[in-house]
Amino acid sequence: MTPWLRIALAAQIAFFAFWGARLLTSHRDVAVVWLATEPVDPRDLLSGHYVALRYGIASATTAQCQRAGEITSPTTVYVQLASSGETIATAEGLAAVSEPVACQTTIPHQSREPVWIAGQLEPGNGRIVYGIERMFVGEGNPLREAQSGSVVAKVAINDQFEARVLDLVSKRAPTEAPRDDDPDAKEATQ
Repeated sequence: MTPWLRIALAAQIAFFAFWGARLLTSHRDVAVVWLATEPVDPRDLLSGHYVALRYGIASATTAQCQRAGEITSPTTVYVQLASSGETIATAEGLAAVSEPVACQTTIPHQSREPVWIAGQLEPGNGRIVYGIERMFVGEGNPLREAQSGSVVAKVAINDQFEARVLDLVSKRAPTEAPRDDDPDAKEATQ
């Protein structure tokens, strides 16, 4: 093997090792929020098994983006999240669902509080895409049949305001008795 080939191979291995380590650690020890979902049709035979998700914070109006109508090209926006007062039962106990309270195009100061999430505001339709609109699930996973609007997403947001879905939980009132056929409800009561 020639020295140049060894150098090229070592560079590729180093690059992919660094990239993998970055992906594995980018959402460790970061802010976690719970986001309510809205109904959407999740059927797409070519993409595999996933739950399609739509969030209330995906609307520029709901996210309080004042100048959304003036945007002519995709623009990065930062949406501030705060507790909505709604709570859900999870395996970790009661969790507060977050809602948008502010929107801006300038990068916010990095801190644990308040929590900001970055998204792409699409011109024309006023929709904000956060990159967390799908969660892929295994063949036998009971969430495969879940529909957006019936689940709440646990989302981690790192220091670059990038979001990652960690978990989905069936949406039900905290005082509602768990059903025998609801695996999330069983987890929440254990």
